[in-house]
Amino acid sequence: MRQLLRRDICGFERSRPSLSRPSDDLDISSPKEILMLRTLAAACLSAALAMPAAAQDAEARPKNIIVMIADGAGYNMLAATRYWHGRALTADGPAWEKAAMATYALRRDIEPLGLSQNPETVYDSGKNWDAAPVTGASACADGYDAGYAGYEWNRCSAPDSAGTMSAMMTGIRTYNGAINVDGRAEPAKSLAETAKAAGWKVGTLSSVPFTHATVAAGGGAHNRDRDNYHEIASEMLSSETLDFIAGGGNPDYDGDGKVRGENADERYRWISEADWTALKSGESAWTLVEDRDAVRDLASAPQTGRLILLPRVASTLQVERTPVGGDGGDPRLQAPGDTPPIETVPTLAELAAAALSQLEGGDGMFLQIEGGAVDWAMHGNFLGRAIEEYNGFNEAVDLVEAWVDDPDNGSTWDNTLVVVTADHDHLLFGPGNAPFEPIENRGVGKLPGHKWWSGSHSNQLVPFFIRGAGADRVIAEADQIDSARVNGETVGRGRYLTQPELGEALIGLVSD
Repeated sequence: MRQLLRRDICGFERSRPSLSRPSDDLDISSPKEILMLRTLAAACLSAALAMPAAAQDAEARPKNIIVMIADGAGYNMLAATRYWHGRALTADGPAWEKAAMATYALRRDIEPLGLSQNPETVYDSGKNWDAAPVTGASACADGYDAGYAGYEWNRCSAPDSAGTMSAMMTGIRTYNGAINVDGRAEPAKSLAETAKAAGWKVGTLSSVPFTHATVAAGGGAHNRDRDNYHEIASEMLSSETLDFIAGGGNPDYDGDGKVRGENADERYRWISEADWTALKSGESAWTLVEDRDAVRDLASAPQTGRLILLPRVASTLQVERTPVGGDGGDPRLQAPGDTPPIETVPTLAELAAAALSQLEGGDGMFLQIEGGAVDWAMHGNFLGRAIEEYNGFNEAVDLVEAWVDDPDNGSTWDNTLVVVTADHDHLLFGPGNAPFEPIENRGVGKLPGHKWWSGSHSNQLVPFFIRGAGADRVIAEADQIDSARVNGETVGRGRYLTQPELGEALIGLVSD
């Protein structure tokens, strides 16, 4: 096994070739070198903190912040996408700073309210990488073998998307199910609200319902319970925080993009009938856009006023479409593209292009872009569809990178900060039963060898990429080292930061 530690602490060796494999990180086997990197990380952080405030501001204050979340996408999900396509991901490129990020929650349940940290959920390298065999079924994932102590700890201490995204948006660690509230369920000021107070335009979009956990937290909503979708929708539509919303959740269509029957179940799950009627009738302050061609047109012809884009599909843009074709139509066995996409539904990149066009210019912009359906596919153990979804997310990263590089819109890497990461991981490993076995590369256009150890989340670290104005200030927070011994070998993901550290740094870049 390999110890995954980088040499680019404090910005050293940033000019590197694009990756063609899951990581071009350094193999480390020496505890002395690990100690050296810990010392370097601490020195970098001290230097950053000692830098005069004026110098930090001159280097680090962005005009635009774009946070991109591939929901559920840990290291092996990214590796699977690389292997299928036979190429690196956009954020693998040499211009991007790289680290890992911890995603643990304050606690796993809403009740009892309070600010005390549950020590059992705190990320711990020894617990994560514990390869002690555990016989029998998992106590925290029905239908799956326990496997190893590290797997079981990950399943039993796993965070959710609401609390993790809230931590990234507020700088405050909170409980599973929380939307931008603290451990007492008291509202916490979010990055979206901070950006709006600074005079920036603000938007949030996703490939899943716009009231779902990550996209709602990214849009500045507040709620003690992520399942209060009608309350969340009403707040997002009635508050003054947002200028742009896009995602799934259109009540008039099913998962295949077909018109629903009048009495269809769960039609108004994601938005109340009253709010939907107001949007459809034009009585809302928002302009509703449903047609794919109209979405595409927005990229070159932005409109005035507040826009909400709800494509003609139910919950997700693509992942819930009815499977057809080979393998008996079983999405657990299908490869990407075996079931053709719904052509009437825009892609995540098309929604992002509309958002950028609508929000650019002015005093600044904060935009949250979520590839939310990566997680939905992983919950079903649908690796083919998860690769489809991560590829769609990567195309959105491509689009954002090209937008920043475009000399005609006023954005540059000197005034724009882009974060690419995940809110949490899923327990996905290689095809055998060895502990922490990597995904197996079986060639381009072939599903990688893999095995699912859960139908839900894990507490593993997730990949973290960042580029642009203020990146050094954020990456300096990655001053902890993930390192453990497994079967006599040193393993780990190297330096990492936590989600509240990210949130606090991003808010500071807007408000300091």
